[in-house]
Amino acid sequence: MKVRFPLFYAPFRAWVRGLAALLMLLSQSLYAQDPPQYGTPFSGVPDARDVNMYQVHIRPYSAAGNLPGVISRLDQIKALGTNVIYLMPIYPHGTDARSSQSPYCIKDFKAVASEYGSLTDLRTLVDGAHARGMAVMLDFVVNQTSWDHPWITQHPDWYVRVNGVIQQLAEFTDVAALDMNNTALRAAMIDAMRYWILAANIDGYRCDFANNAPLSFWTAVINNLRGITSHKLLMFAEGDRLENFQAGFDLNFGDKWFYDALEDVAKGGSVSLFQSVTNTEYTYAGATQQVVRYTANHDTETRTDGFLPFQLFQNHAGVVVNFLVSAYMRGVPFLTSGQEVDFNQAIPWPYTTVKINWSANPTAAADFTKILTFRTNSTAIRRGTLTNYSNNDVCAFTKISGSDKVVVMANLRNNSTSFVIPAALAGSYVDAYTGAAVTLTAGATQSLSNFQYRVLTNANVPNVPVASVAVSPASASFKVGLTQQLTATISPANATNQAITWSSGNTAVATVNSSGLVTGVSAGNATITATTVDGGKTATAAITVTPATSFTVYFYKPASWGTNIRLYYWNTLPTGSIPTVTWPGVSMTYASSGWYSYTFTNVTSTNLIFNDGTSQTADLTRSTTGWYQNNTWYNSNPGTPPVTETYYTIRNRWKNTYLYDAGGNVGYGTTAANNNYQWQKVAVDANYFWLKNRGTGEYMHIENQTGSVQCTAVTLDWWSAQWSQDNVDGTYARLRNRWQTGSIVHVEGQTGSAQYAGAQDGWYSAQWQLIPVSSGGRTAAPEIPVYEEATSSAVMVYPNPAKGNQLFVQLPELPETSEAAVLIQNVQGQSVLETKVKHSGMITHDLPGGLYFVRVRTANAVVIEKVVIER
Repeated sequence: MKVRFPLFYAPFRAWVRGLAALLMLLSQSLYAQDPPQYGTPFSGVPDARDVNMYQVHIRPYSAAGNLPGVISRLDQIKALGTNVIYLMPIYPHGTDARSSQSPYCIKDFKAVASEYGSLTDLRTLVDGAHARGMAVMLDFVVNQTSWDHPWITQHPDWYVRVNGVIQQLAEFTDVAALDMNNTALRAAMIDAMRYWILAANIDGYRCDFANNAPLSFWTAVINNLRGITSHKLLMFAEGDRLENFQAGFDLNFGDKWFYDALEDVAKGGSVSLFQSVTNTEYTYAGATQQVVRYTANHDTETRTDGFLPFQLFQNHAGVVVNFLVSAYMRGVPFLTSGQEVDFNQAIPWPYTTVKINWSANPTAAADFTKILTFRTNSTAIRRGTLTNYSNNDVCAFTKISGSDKVVVMANLRNNSTSFVIPAALAGSYVDAYTGAAVTLTAGATQSLSNFQYRVLTNANVPNVPVASVAVSPASASFKVGLTQQLTATISPANATNQAITWSSGNTAVATVNSSGLVTGVSAGNATITATTVDGGKTATAAITVTPATSFTVYFYKPASWGTNIRLYYWNTLPTGSIPTVTWPGVSMTYASSGWYSYTFTNVTSTNLIFNDGTSQTADLTRSTTGWYQNNTWYNSNPGTPPVTETYYTIRNRWKNTYLYDAGGNVGYGTTAANNNYQWQKVAVDANYFWLKNRGTGEYMHIENQTGSVQCTAVTLDWWSAQWSQDNVDGTYARLRNRWQTGSIVHVEGQTGSAQYAGAQDGWYSAQWQLIPVSSGGRTAAPEIPVYEEATSSAVMVYPNPAKGNQLFVQLPELPETSEAAVLIQNVQGQSVLETKVKHSGMITHDLPGGLYFVRVRTANAVVIEKVVIER
């Protein structure tokens, strides 16, 4: 069916056509202020990976300090191997009292300052650079203006203001800070940047202080500029913010490279900094985005505090070797004006007082030229994959792209050094600069004189094919956990590609790494194969892995020792099996029941000393598994020696009164009436002990400095709760505090509580007799043997560590009809759970994570297990 439209359709259709035309016109005139395109956009703008950049410092560049002075040296700039020129700001600077002559104090973003010349001069410079195959970037500033910029009065809302007052930018008093989030300001900046692309036919921007503007600002700017599809643009952030790449910049500034790598290495730091800083700088970089790496720029040249090239890098050779590493390792090489003649004079801000002496050292340019020229000609250097082989002093790496391989070795020290050639660098090359044939042999030593570098390439090397490969040793036998180095020998010795791959026929028995180092994994046989990359020639080695030999030494900790038990060993056999450790040695592993263990693997015998860092055993020897207890070796576990919990009454020499827990303080009474008068000495180490009250489980201390000796719950790391014993004679002693060493317990003041301050050693009121309960004083019930740690046959508490809310207790030797009392205490000695179990049982708890002591009491004994509860 043919559909008829109403009569109004024809006018509507005409209206739609008109609207479309209007929208197109609006889109074309969105930047109606764009000038006509001058000249023909340059088609030779390089990929970011291929840039060799030269900074033109306009004011000191020539006697006149202008653009014609730059134009006159374009041939010399090109001859260096440059393909991108970056011009420092060309705009008029502010002239009012608050502004400065700085090129970055800008009064008009769309004008050429008369001091530099005219728009015609700029166009002539750009045309001349393009004719010589070089792109041109302008230095542009988005964060600030001079204080006399017209925007100050026309658009004050475009600036950062506080209470209506326009603010300076950061610490820079000569410029006013623009509000980067202001939409109109963003549009004005985009307008100015578009202007130069079209009016002067430039090829991109170096964006000053790029870290200051938000990433959203740069994303908007860069997306807009790239909309000028007639131009290929390079966008360069003068900033080291890693995320600048995410905003669309092609290039980020290498401040981290200069200050965190070059400077530190030049002052003696490890060459490894080059790789770690590189990894950081390229965190967010895409495949083509690059870091611009300099050895000097206009900022470093203003400084006289050690950052001029010859101050930092010592001499011409030092500058060149650092430039080479910067140019070849990964990134865009950057030369600043005057480096090509070794001009090493500070150029003070605002760069108006010094002129570059172009005759300072005309021969210096040759070194920079050969480095940049080879970079331009080498796909591997510009775009290849980097593999680092550096040591502390030599930066050594390969760059590989397809079959194109370059080897770089650079001595970063002002003294001779050497570098051992790794297998991956072995092969036949030519010197990149002289064409001389060079062969690198794996394991050979390359000597490098002060600041010497070598750059080798496999390009134009006659190909010598591999004929065969041999592996030595052809067979080997070693134990599990040990290694065997295999070596592959290529024939002929001058074969071009000497690369080898290694593989194991049975990785469950033995593995092999990329350099032929074989590691025994388990007992058995394996065949290790070396395969040449060139021609696939193979050779094998038969590997037998035998079981590892080992023995374990156990040590029973004396009660007075600390818990960090160490093992010091030396003279291990076979010789060299393991190196002697540094005193006090390795930490031993807590096994159970008071025993600590350490296992020696593939060792037949050793000298050793058990210690806790303070106390130690005699020099010992061992070649088989053994248990060391009470100065005696045992060939089987002798079990845990029983110890008796000893309690004391503490009687004063002057008043014959006894110390007791009076509830918060330590009191003194005339008779030892109950368990509150009994104290246990719990060893901290060989010199100090805690005094724990038997009746309350609390500890004597002076933490709160109340004037009275206290008795409360404590944290056992308090030194205020730790005591030493000064023996007066065979009967009496002083109790001296570890924290306040001048404090000793006394009753001189007769305050009702024991005191600690102001006592004299000779006072009888500060002297005490510690009377074991079992041998005098108030006699307690007969003591039950207590085992500090239980053997597995006596009691088992598991799992340990314990997760969740359950513990299991098993007593294999307990009759089925008997019960055992279970008491769980925390590290402060406080009881947190009591229950009973029979032959075995489960304990449900709701204890927080931490270390606990599980005391299991039967009719015949008390055993204790340490248990860790995890949450």
